[in-house]
Amino acid sequence: MKILVGHNYYQQAGGEDAVFRSQVAMLKSFGHEVCLYERHNDEIKPDIFSKISHAATLRWSQSSYDQMRSLLRSFKPDIVHFHNTFYVMTPAVFYACKDEGVPVVVSLHNFRLMCINGLFFRDGKSCEDCLQGPSIPGIIHRCYRGSMLFSALAADMTDYHWRRKTWENVVDRFIVATEFSKSKYVQAGISSEKIMVLPHFVEEPSHHASSKEEYALYAGRLSQEKGVDLLLKAWEQIKDIPLYIVGGGPKQKEMEDFIKIKGLANVKMLGFLESAEYTKILAQAKFLVVPSVCYENFPRVVVEAYACGVPVLANRLGTMEEIVEEGMTGMLFSGAQDLAAKAREIVKDKNKYAQLSANTRQAYEKKYTSQRHYEQLIGIYEGMI
Repeated sequence: MKILVGHNYYQQAGGEDAVFRSQVAMLKSFGHEVCLYERHNDEIKPDIFSKISHAATLRWSQSSYDQMRSLLRSFKPDIVHFHNTFYVMTPAVFYACKDEGVPVVVSLHNFRLMCINGLFFRDGKSCEDCLQGPSIPGIIHRCYRGSMLFSALAADMTDYHWRRKTWENVVDRFIVATEFSKSKYVQAGISSEKIMVLPHFVEEPSHHASSKEEYALYAGRLSQEKGVDLLLKAWEQIKDIPLYIVGGGPKQKEMEDFIKIKGLANVKMLGFLESAEYTKILAQAKFLVVPSVCYENFPRVVVEAYACGVPVLANRLGTMEEIVEEGMTGMLFSGAQDLAAKAREIVKDKNKYAQLSANTRQAYEKKYTSQRHYEQLIGIYEGMI
């Protein structure tokens, strides 16, 4: 099969990039001919004139449309699969595919079609004010980069394509990672039949630990919506379980200061790690903590943990209630005090912990391997073709 895959990189690397790269590598490994169309938001220069010029193309980039039509005619793909298209590529590429008669599938890695910051998150808690549009609350509350102007521009782009029925009439299929995400898009107005649920996958980890160390692990962006404040509040109450924190972000300095002031000697900030070192740290962890206070789409780190036989403690919110099975692959908590209690509980009973660890590995083998993902993805493609 000939597959054209499109992706627009954000200025800050994220999970979408990793999903895009791993999926492309997987398709190639199964013998498919893959052509890439990649754009980057770094194409938007920081000077004011470039930003104003780009603002005029947010709804529709003629250059992206022309490039896509040219690529379609030369490569002649059976199908086109887009990941992110914001903000350089724009939905104009979908119309290029439609005009060339090539079916289009789009992976939705966040909630940006319904929420201009993509998170359903405002003022420290979940917010669905713009779910069924238009995005006026998002503009009023400056939900994109804290700017009313930028928020208005982002809202205009998504609202314009809702009005034009781009999502319903031009895209043939959408892919989301969970039933929870699908339910939100159905609420917003996309037909249920157009949305396919396909969980993320990871390759078999390069490192397996024969026994676990006694530390908990957080791995991800250090930002408010990821629940790092909740995480540290919980560890104020925990003195006997070490916590390793991997990653960086806007809350890093504040977290370092908090750890120092509170004297949290059992909390270590490890920063960014190379892939091999990160895999080793994860494989040896007693459990992973996912304290996000926003709706997650599907944190890839959860699948990485399952592949290593590492149970997950997750905030009882949104998709996490779906992908972390209570008492089977981990535990769910509500608030810092409950997190502290569950952290103690998960390490207390060794036999119960051993079963949790075995269950996570079984969940990986059943649902999250590259083979399983490939079978489901190709099924979606073939159904469309």
